[in-house]
Amino acid sequence: MIEPGSLALVAVALLCGSFLNSFVGFGFALITVPLMAVAVGPSEAVVLSAVYGLLSNGAVAIQHRRDSDGPVVRRLVFGSVPGMALGLLVLITVPPAPLQIAISATVLLSVAVLARGWVIVDPRPGVDVAAGFVSGVLNTSVGVSGPPVIMDLHGRSLGKGPFRATLVVFFASTGLVAITLFVAAGRLDTTLLLASVLALPAWPIGSVLGGWAHRSFSEERFRTLVLWMLVLTALLTLAAATGLIGGK
Repeated sequence: MIEPGSLALVAVALLCGSFLNSFVGFGFALITVPLMAVAVGPSEAVVLSAVYGLLSNGAVAIQHRRDSDGPVVRRLVFGSVPGMALGLLVLITVPPAPLQIAISATVLLSVAVLARGWVIVDPRPGVDVAAGFVSGVLNTSVGVSGPPVIMDLHGRSLGKGPFRATLVVFFASTGLVAITLFVAAGRLDTTLLLASVLALPAWPIGSVLGGWAHRSFSEERFRTLVLWMLVLTALLTLAAATGLIGGK
């Protein structure tokens, strides 16, 4: 059974993740996985974040699916499926502490990518498949799958709406595959399912607030704050992995 304090941290992570996802179309796993890793352990955090991510992305994807770039989504998903199979192998075989450090390092690298604004210039269809593959590996190993796809889509100079829609449709599609793999590998147990249900009320709150922010504010107003939040969560995960603070 998950302790109340850990469950509260899971709920906070879920609220923050659903807010960011509804606001800009990404950032859910970047903030939920590090926080949940401190609460329930790194491998469990990857699985739990995938369950919540499917809910968060699925809701936004259904609402905005017509704005997405269908061919790009299909190529990204095509590349991600074999990548997720490889990532699951990493999740199963790597011990908790190194996995937690890998999560932290991946988040910090992602922050650097986002802060510097790195993109893949003039991406070709094959680049979509490659970006999907790397995203898939990261998805089921450390739970942070966005940066390769974000770099790819930014190179296409999509507008704010199509960019968000394409991202969330891709994340929702791969989320279904990831959860299927986790179930088949026996990684989704009753404790995680119970935690997902108990913390679930935080999801619609964050989603509604994020949707309101998306309509009311420029993304640039929150950019610096979001990046610093991600750095903080990554450092928190690193501290737990190295024993500086209590972790599972």
